[in-house]
Amino acid sequence: MPQLKAYHRPPSVAEALHLLARPDTNTAIVGGGTYIVAHMPELVDEVVDLQDIAGLRQVIFTGSRLTLGSMVRLQTLVDDDHSPDLLRETARREGPNTVRHTATVGGTIIGADKESELLAALLVYEAVVQVQSGSGVSNVPLDTFLRDVPAALSGGIILSVNLTATGQTASDRVARTPADKPIVAAVARLGDDSQIRLALCGVADTPVLVDSDNVKAAINPPGDFRGSSEYRRQMAATLAKRVISQLSDQ
Repeated sequence: MPQLKAYHRPPSVAEALHLLARPDTNTAIVGGGTYIVAHMPELVDEVVDLQDIAGLRQVIFTGSRLTLGSMVRLQTLVDDDHSPDLLRETARREGPNTVRHTATVGGTIIGADKESELLAALLVYEAVVQVQSGSGVSNVPLDTFLRDVPAALSGGIILSVNLTATGQTASDRVARTPADKPIVAAVARLGDDSQIRLALCGVADTPVLVDSDNVKAAINPPGDFRGSSEYRRQMAATLAKRVISQLSDQ
């Protein structure tokens, strides 16, 4: 752990951005802390804790759209009867109860865990990440954001993630035990536009959207002690076929 010189809890996004923009100071953002505490860069001097910025904890439904503030806790998603079932279930799979009460939506996005079924669900729900930086507010599709998180953030702060909360969904996974993170997982959604969106976990550096008609050709998964590259490729194709079939049966 680095030796921190200061800890800040600003009351507004504007003040948080001011703290981040100071020259000659290496500052990190803290949301729930489950990601940054484990991955704190050694050169960090100060941290900016976002938990006093009330506007970042909102859950807003507008027609078919759902907006989640970046500081919404994962357990809030699990407990929200109005959220889509897939979102609630994949949020539950992010970790034990103690982690879910601390971890946030924004932290999950920045962490970009390749095994995150919640991120896969957000991808098929066509999630867009809203980021505020010194140059203004930008809206970045989640699949673009995950390809290069530092570039997408640009020294700013995630305000919210906005998604389409309609459509039929299905998911399947393979793991060592039901409680483990998946070795490979597939999540699919049939949208109101009759298009199927398919996302996979465990086949790339982050969860990815893939062409449902050509899964094997679209991925080149790295292997590890839980499964070789070829095993992951085969399981991805099998799980993709299953979830798409489930959509047809609904």
